[in-house]
Amino acid sequence: MNLNYYEYVRMIADTGSLVAAAERLFVSQPALTQALKKMEHELGGPLFVYQDRKMTLTPLGQIVLETAKKIGEVQAGTQSRLGSQSKGNVGHMSIAINIQTGALLMGKIFPIFHRRYPEMMVHFITTSNNGAKSLLERRAVDFIYFNDFDPLRTDMVQHLLAEEPVLLALDCDTARRLKLPPGGKRPSEQSPVDILTVSQLPFIMSCSGTHFRHLVDSYLRAQGIRPYVVCENPNFSAIQGLAAEGIGAALIPSSLADFNQPGLVHYRLKDPLVNMLVLAHQRDYVLSDEANYFIETLKEYCRKNDGGSFL
Repeated sequence: MNLNYYEYVRMIADTGSLVAAAERLFVSQPALTQALKKMEHELGGPLFVYQDRKMTLTPLGQIVLETAKKIGEVQAGTQSRLGSQSKGNVGHMSIAINIQTGALLMGKIFPIFHRRYPEMMVHFITTSNNGAKSLLERRAVDFIYFNDFDPLRTDMVQHLLAEEPVLLALDCDTARRLKLPPGGKRPSEQSPVDILTVSQLPFIMSCSGTHFRHLVDSYLRAQGIRPYVVCENPNFSAIQGLAAEGIGAALIPSSLADFNQPGLVHYRLKDPLVNMLVLAHQRDYVLSDEANYFIETLKEYCRKNDGGSFL
């Protein structure tokens, strides 16, 4: 049986919902449903029942969940040993990242790091914010990169890399019709825009259930805007492509802004919205020279980038 299926069961049990579990696992709901059916067929019975509008474990499901937890502990122990053990002069470092800004940022940083430590093996694992935190709690990775700075978390050390501005993306024709500044300049060179200016436009949004969508939804509610969402898409490049076609307004992290997209202009917001870029490790994690260099390289790159794009 696919070991990933056990993690699927654990996530469904945690969330009580196939929709929420699929979002956290970054798989489609039909794929998750199919995996659950296959698992139930192999094990000979249902793992969940739908009760009080929530997915609840059956007795068989409880047994499978305990197995899933043990598998997670074994995997976490294996990753931890890999992270702390060296083979000859080859060290190892594992980092959980998100597939959007994390993948882009690490792609910029790793060549710099590799030139300094060519023998060091770095393992990047793509997951969600919650998935990354879960991996760190289980000590399955050395570091996590995420977008949800929480000063109340005392179990881990959080390095705030940047507070990137969230930008408003519009097609040039709509911007002109709304009498906004024309395109051709970086957002830092443009006058900031009041989000209420576009409150009557359709919105193109990142998928619900993600950290960034929650951030944007909270911001719009605070501004008194109930957006008419015409499209949800997990890919910010695709979102900007749709915005350039005049489909609607979009809110984009500056690290993912495509300033070269024809027909598209980006604006900073008059009432600023920021997205946190954070690197974290366990409080008792002993930082090696390599780890310290990695952290400082990240901080320096983000400082020099100063709200620019990682593209």
